[in-house]
Amino acid sequence: MANSSKPEERRLRILLVAHVFHPSVGGVEITSDILARGFMRHGADVKVITNTPEADEPRRFAYEVTRRPSPLRLFALMRGADVVFHNNPAISLWWPLALIRKPWMVTLRMWVTMPGQKLSILQRLKYAAKYRIIGRADVIVANSKALADHVEGDVEVIPNSYRDEFFSVLDGEERAPLGIVYLGRLSEDKGVDLLIEAAADLKDDFDGVSLTIVGDGTAREHLENLAGVSSLGDSVKFLGSQGPEEANRILNRNSLVVIPSRMPEPFGTVALEAAAAGCVVVYANHGGLPDAAGKQAVAFTPLESTSLNGALRGLLGNPEDVAARRRDAVAHADRHKENVMVDRYYAAIERTLTESGHGRNR
Repeated sequence: MANSSKPEERRLRILLVAHVFHPSVGGVEITSDILARGFMRHGADVKVITNTPEADEPRRFAYEVTRRPSPLRLFALMRGADVVFHNNPAISLWWPLALIRKPWMVTLRMWVTMPGQKLSILQRLKYAAKYRIIGRADVIVANSKALADHVEGDVEVIPNSYRDEFFSVLDGEERAPLGIVYLGRLSEDKGVDLLIEAAADLKDDFDGVSLTIVGDGTAREHLENLAGVSSLGDSVKFLGSQGPEEANRILNRNSLVVIPSRMPEPFGTVALEAAAAGCVVVYANHGGLPDAAGKQAVAFTPLESTSLNGALRGLLGNPEDVAARRRDAVAHADRHKENVMVDRYYAAIERTLTESGHGRNR
């Protein structure tokens, strides 16, 4: 009797290219892992290549990770893939695509050149070449409208997700109605000094206001000194870096999260994490932060502590408005869960296969 069973359909082979990856920590690293695992749930065979060396204590992944591949290994991996996906352009890991035709998709997660950045003639030539290489991709995705407008042509916007297994509204946590949090790296470009300056006089008018700063970095000592000479006194606390579970608990104990970035962020995933934890986000109105924060969040003029002070006062003085915005914040975060981002990216991968060879600069 003949065997009537159908042959097993071959799995789609996706090569995910991430210039930076675990144990490095950041948006590209986190989304690369989320997408790799998500593509596997869609039935794909996923391999990751990266320039990041292994950690002292290696971590096992459900997919193959090749670190700092030799030219021959890099070429072989790309030749064996059905589609190559750069999760942010990595030109040093691109060159085999100049020799072999493969469906190629690129996601922009960071600026190629910063808005307003002054470039030398040599730098302009270098980045012009990079923009042209990116333009060869069959499909380009950006995580915010600001980044999509950063390059020419048709660019699909797929916002970042957040780690929804860690960030959510918790039962049993008492939320301080006047609690303000900053969560992120402590460096000059993040503008935490603007937040300290904006919050300095709030204590005089709002009894019980507090500022909690979660994170670490090169500016921490300066910021601690700045807070020490302000009128905040013991109302401000520096907690250092925290894991995601503890960061979520801290967010659940407070009501407002401020993102005071001096430089325009490409997106700002911390806005989603804060919203998922039920906080109202107050953000510097530039770059990709409006996309990340959502319509229920409150914007202030970048670099202006007086504008930030006014936004904070408006919220602290109106608890009913804060409560309404908190409810909308959770709904906003729900629209950015991991599975939503993964499904949209997988659809873009499938579109890359159909549009292969139609890169705009071919």
